[in-house]
Amino acid sequence: MKIKNLFSILLLFVLATACHSNKEEKKSTNEVITKDSIIAEEKLPSLEKEFADTLDVKPAKESVLLKFNFQKGKTYNYTMNFDVTQKNGEQSRTTAMKWNYDMQVVDETNDVKTLKTTYKRIEMATDMGAQKMEFSSEKKVDAYDFMQLPSKMFGIIKGKSFTMQVNDKGEVLSISRFDKIGEAVINESGFPQEMKPMLQQNFKKQFNDDAVKQMFSQTFQIFPNKAVTIGDHWKINSTIAALKQEATTTFTVKNIKENRVFISGISKLKSTDGKSTGTQTSKLIIDARTGLMIDGVFDQKSEEGGPATKSRIIGKEF
Repeated sequence: MKIKNLFSILLLFVLATACHSNKEEKKSTNEVITKDSIIAEEKLPSLEKEFADTLDVKPAKESVLLKFNFQKGKTYNYTMNFDVTQKNGEQSRTTAMKWNYDMQVVDETNDVKTLKTTYKRIEMATDMGAQKMEFSSEKKVDAYDFMQLPSKMFGIIKGKSFTMQVNDKGEVLSISRFDKIGEAVINESGFPQEMKPMLQQNFKKQFNDDAVKQMFSQTFQIFPNKAVTIGDHWKINSTIAALKQEATTTFTVKNIKENRVFISGISKLKSTDGKSTGTQTSKLIIDARTGLMIDGVFDQKSEEGGPATKSRIIGKEF
């Protein structure tokens, strides 16, 4: 694989991660996430159990206002796990990834929140049958070990921040300082000087402000920004230019238990050229007070032999 393509793919993984751990991780600095450990974490019973438990709980009689409402001065932590499987005949290729980041609300003006987003930890494991590889922002990497270049990139991104502005509908209005992350990766990864202009141009093409805005919109843009009660449903249309994908999602309120809103989602996916389609089902637990996604599982399937993706997002408020 050419360095240019590798660079693009790695950055795409970091961004589409999009966008949560509710426990501090206690691991050695060289321990990395594996596909098996991600799958084990996905089997945690919290979301499915809570969804099942709501069937035996008397639902709230009153409606609740459901909007993006992170509080100024507060910090919210997200961890996302995902597992992508691509099959080609009898062969299959899997990529498992986990990333963690903090979002601090540093300002609020006219219902628009300014979030300082900081990457905390990034890990990835790939299984191509004959070859398995693991990468981590926590791994100490030899400067000349090209095979661990992703770990080096992740280590550079760790601790870096950018800001975004999000309105009460969960729409990302603007992105700033993300270009500084790209500059840091290029300057600190040890690429030859003659390659840097090409890599910088490629970064700006793939991950300009609009692309980043669209990617993070997928994490937040789930709110109707109105009072909802059990049985209410609404549609959200979205586009991810970097993935050349359009999605129409219908969300339905399944139950309301105190401040927790239990939501199911069904998405119809299609490529922007109309050549491929797919579906995604989701179950979400949202904190009605803040719009925080406490827990969410997603199961995406593509038609005509495309990749299948399972992911889970867990969030907490500090």
